[in-house]
Amino acid sequence: MKFKIIKHFLITAFLFLFIAESEAQIIKYNVNFIADSLKEHADAVIRYQQTDIKINNKNSADYYFKEVITILTENGEKFAYAKAYYDNKLTDFVSLSGKVYDNNGILQKTIKKKDIKDISLYSGFFSDNRMKYVGKPALTPPYTIEYEIKLHYNGFMNIETWMPVYSYNLAVEKAELNIMSPVNYFYRIKEQNFSGEKSEKTVKSIIHRTWQIKHIKPVLNEPFNYSLTELVPVIYAAPCDFTLEGFDGNMETWQNFGQWILNLNNGRDALPENTINEITTLVKNISDKKLKAKAIYEYMQNKTRYVSIQLGIGGWQPFEASYTDRNGYGDCKALSYYTQALLKTAGIKSYYAIVNAGGSAKPVMTDFPSLQFNHVILCLPIEKDTIWLECTSQKTPFGYLSDFTDDRNVLLITENGGKLVHTTSYPKNINTQIRKANIKLSCNGQINAEIYTNYNGLQYDNVSDMQDLPDVDKIKKIKERIALPELKLDSFKYENHKNSIPSADEYLKFTVKNYASASSGRIFLKPNLLNQKKYIPQKIEKRKSHIDLRFAYTDIDTLIYSLPENLIPEYIPDSVALKSEFGTFVSKTKLENNKLIYIRKIIMNKGTFPAKKYSDLRKFYKSIVKSDKQTCVFKITEN
Repeated sequence: MKFKIIKHFLITAFLFLFIAESEAQIIKYNVNFIADSLKEHADAVIRYQQTDIKINNKNSADYYFKEVITILTENGEKFAYAKAYYDNKLTDFVSLSGKVYDNNGILQKTIKKKDIKDISLYSGFFSDNRMKYVGKPALTPPYTIEYEIKLHYNGFMNIETWMPVYSYNLAVEKAELNIMSPVNYFYRIKEQNFSGEKSEKTVKSIIHRTWQIKHIKPVLNEPFNYSLTELVPVIYAAPCDFTLEGFDGNMETWQNFGQWILNLNNGRDALPENTINEITTLVKNISDKKLKAKAIYEYMQNKTRYVSIQLGIGGWQPFEASYTDRNGYGDCKALSYYTQALLKTAGIKSYYAIVNAGGSAKPVMTDFPSLQFNHVILCLPIEKDTIWLECTSQKTPFGYLSDFTDDRNVLLITENGGKLVHTTSYPKNINTQIRKANIKLSCNGQINAEIYTNYNGLQYDNVSDMQDLPDVDKIKKIKERIALPELKLDSFKYENHKNSIPSADEYLKFTVKNYASASSGRIFLKPNLLNQKKYIPQKIEKRKSHIDLRFAYTDIDTLIYSLPENLIPEYIPDSVALKSEFGTFVSKTKLENNKLIYIRKIIMNKGTFPAKKYSDLRKFYKSIVKSDKQTCVFKITEN
């Protein structure tokens, strides 16, 4: 009897604990228990995130990641995919598991092996970068996903950056980073915007470091801010000594990191005899070193094509120059290295340079030597001039970078190791768009326009591909860009001038019915035909990020309208002149000899401005938009 009572008691206690634990889980993941301050403006809320990095030695590390995230909106469903990135050499996939809960926190599904998909990250040749993932569940938000990922690193040169708030409109209840390493393993830390809790302890010759944040509200995307890292907590970590597939390196200084790249590349630049003879013949009658380099660069462009290479150490080490020469393809590393070998054959010195490429790329943290690069270009120091070569394009002009790699710090790989230098910057007086137009206006509102536009510097990229496109594609692009209803394109022509500062000429003839509207015996004409600014940055009461204007340029439009004899001006807009630290804007409209002359000039500056200046920037844009909308009014008289 006594045994039955005890048994009954134990069963009751177990059931009580099970129910209590289940209820606690429901409370834990119930959407209603998320603080309103976190849900405001949030597409998703991370309920809990744990990142564990266990460094065994410079050859080996283990990675564990757990995240519980509540998806609140349809926009938030982009966060509903559990993803594990790996390859077949440096990163081993260990496991991916997870569960799905409804809005009340009740378990709906446990992720099974059959739910996990495996895909390649690159569709081109030579890639072993893959991703295992689980798609979003068949639920309507709100719902919660819990998943865990385990990976193993076989050698590494990068310690995962910790950035719990990894997107805009994403809130965090709690997140923590744990890095465990042997006491004789050294790495460096850079904290940014971190004000949470952290701790450090040593247990059995293992150093445990922990960083933790709580209750981080969602960050809104602000115009002219290119980096979320400016606004959220980030922990950067980088090794001192590291190894990758047997190549030992040190990253404590840029010089040391560059030395590792140099060691990877050394001894791989031999070229076959027939190619050496071709280069010798190509440049034998060219005395100017820059023109020699240009001829060799164009030789490389005509002989090769770009193919992405992502195979273990191949993500860092280029093909041998002879391989690229024989096969005619390579990635940015291989093509830059191959070009370097070709130039060397002609006695022209050049330097391999690694860069963080992209029009909105985050600037390199110069005070924190680490893996911050994704592309390779080539540098030629020639007679007090520095020429930069983009080797992945068959059409890029010699010495031109574009906004993909311009105006930023890059790591130059010299005989003495790495050295930070700055690439070419294209100022506002170089990035020009100069337009001249003769336009005939009819009393029925139709216009017949002949327009010449020169695009220079970075603005060359706006039309650089037009010359080589089929006519049908040209017509489509022109109509998309001009975007005027009832536009009839009569003729078009493009000429590219592939100088180190390239330019392109565009010649257009077109007709637009009813461009000017006729009503009550009057013609209403907007003189700004092709360059109307329509964007006004959204109103923000308390901007948090600085203003980053990345493109400096000058646009000048001179449009001359030939008017019918029977038009009498009733209203001609006044001139507008705006001047600010962001740029200047001028528009003038005047009548001369039965011609309406419209001149518009805008100069935009490049730079970083404090957040408090945002309302001034918005006012500047608003004034330009208003001016660009101005309308001339003419009264139609009897002939």
